Amino acid sequence: NEIVKIQKVIHLNKSTIDDLVTLKGIGHKKAQAILMYREQVGPFKSIDDLTKVKGIGDKVLMDNQGRLKI
Repeated sequence: NEIVKIQKVIHLNKSTIDDLVTLKGIGHKKAQAILMYREQVGPFKSIDDLTKVKGIGDKVLMDNQGRLKI
């Protein structure tokens, strides 16, 4: 029996560091940067805004596209 890992949906404006690090290509440092962005800039208006966070590019966005919500 193959164990299927449940891919939890991540709400960019509500998620905690523990939620964010489950995303592909996001470690603690980038998760922290996402939280800082939310604090300083305010809530994300679209999923594409994720690329405005330092260190996060289009690849991370593409890899996690199906799991991200606002």
